[in-house]
Amino acid sequence: DLPFLAEALAPLGVEFSWAAIKGRQNYLCLSKLEESGEDADQGGLFDEEADGSDLIATLIEWAEVHETGDRDDLPIAVPDEVWSDFSVSGMECPGREECPQGRECFAMAAFDRAATADVVIVNHHLYGAGLALEGGLLPEHDVVIFDEAHRLEDTMASALGIELTPGRLWQLHRTVSSFAKRIMPPAEVRKLLEPLRDRALSLESRLSGAVDGHMPDPGQTEVGGEFTAIAAVLSEINGRVRSAEPTTPGLRGARARALRLGGHLAGDLAMGLDPPDSHVSWVEPDGDRKRFKLAPIDVGPLLAARLLSERPTIMTSATLSVGGSLVPLATRLGFSPDADEVPLGARMLSVGSPFDFEYQGRIYVAAGLPDPRQPAWREAAAAEIVALVEAAGGRALVLTTSYRMLDLAAEKLREGTGLEVLAQRDLPKRRLVERFEAEETSVLVATMGFWEGLDIPGRSLELVVIDRLPFPRPDDPLWVARRELAEAQERSAFQTVDLPRATMLLAQGVGRLIRTTSDRGVVALLDSRLAKMSYGRVVLGSLPPMPITADREDVVSFLKRL
Repeated sequence: DLPFLAEALAPLGVEFSWAAIKGRQNYLCLSKLEESGEDADQGGLFDEEADGSDLIATLIEWAEVHETGDRDDLPIAVPDEVWSDFSVSGMECPGREECPQGRECFAMAAFDRAATADVVIVNHHLYGAGLALEGGLLPEHDVVIFDEAHRLEDTMASALGIELTPGRLWQLHRTVSSFAKRIMPPAEVRKLLEPLRDRALSLESRLSGAVDGHMPDPGQTEVGGEFTAIAAVLSEINGRVRSAEPTTPGLRGARARALRLGGHLAGDLAMGLDPPDSHVSWVEPDGDRKRFKLAPIDVGPLLAARLLSERPTIMTSATLSVGGSLVPLATRLGFSPDADEVPLGARMLSVGSPFDFEYQGRIYVAAGLPDPRQPAWREAAAAEIVALVEAAGGRALVLTTSYRMLDLAAEKLREGTGLEVLAQRDLPKRRLVERFEAEETSVLVATMGFWEGLDIPGRSLELVVIDRLPFPRPDDPLWVARRELAEAQERSAFQTVDLPRATMLLAQGVGRLIRTTSDRGVVALLDSRLAKMSYGRVVLGSLPPMPITADREDVVSFLKRL
């Protein structure tokens, strides 16, 4: 949108510049490239890979003529596992002053361009990383604007927390190995790194044996014992690397990266062993493995101290309000400790929509279905989905809160209709969306990853079906801790934690329907609690102001007229 805005404002005499910053792993690392070139010259890194030297030569040539070093601008496709050999994360990058290639660094150049721009574009995660480091990551700026601010609470909880996995130990193992093998005899390298390898394998075993969920005192567990053992090994490795004397630019860069990575890991291990009282720690599945996580229970105080007290902050989204009020989210994001008052220092504004919701859409609440917590609900909801999709002639997006319901809905639609049914696990997301948009009468069935950001205007989408209210999982450790904190503060956990979350996420799902002034259609909500529970009025009052009905025949007639 910025080129358009610049063109529109130019006749008014307003000119401005802009720049985008991505995470460091998106840029080619010249230090790693230098190191790889030295290894190739010595017959090291790629001596058994026929195309390894060719890739290095291609990247060197590209780096000499390309301005940004951004992976997205590469003339060739480089797989993730290969790109990781030529890029660094923020935790690994030693910075301009410590890196021999710091003056020519592509990532630093991007930051330099941003430092002189009027507008800088970053994502929530990168901004959160800057807050976690308490400055120094992003250019100085006068004001920050967060779009899609309904996501901010969870993003900041992740950015201001830590995650410990065996993968981080293996990353350090690779980084130290690439440095040590060029200054030490092979036997010394093995002696230095074998303990780290053993600790990585042991941590994976300890995490696999840990019970999923809250870990209230990590230091007293077997996982915590492993953290202590890893810290001792790290101390030895960091000491050896620090005392080494590199003789080439590639070696100096590798040493700086190893020390940076080891330092971050040591700090996170110490925090994991003795979490602050304001944080919650837990173990959760990570694919076919497990990981240890730690996050602040309430990001509000951290945002108040590190963000809101430092600069003017604008937060905007189509789904910030709950029951017509912006106070609940503003409170959780640090504007005020008292949910009963207008947040201190904040001005709040709700603006209208350009859409004529009264004409363009309908909201159908399936009040006759069983309660979603009852066993009979699943089959009844699936039958309702089939009936509604048939009435719409396809053109439907079915959003579910579980893979179990996704599979059942897709199965019943394939059995009960002659329509093309696309299910989330059938194809990559981009291809699914392209197929759905291209095949006007198709049906797309998907889970939470499709509730936000999907933009399908026109006749390909005239029905959005949502199976149930997306309440947070009752056993999720972070949400359990948030509920306990609310109760300790004599607030209703349901009213201040669960309901606002479900309402804002539901509003995002509902928002997939009307994307332009010419779109028309129906949102079908198959959670009968919206019609039977007192909080249903709050939820429905937070959705776009379309006429609401519990009469299926009225909705079927509306769909058929479309």
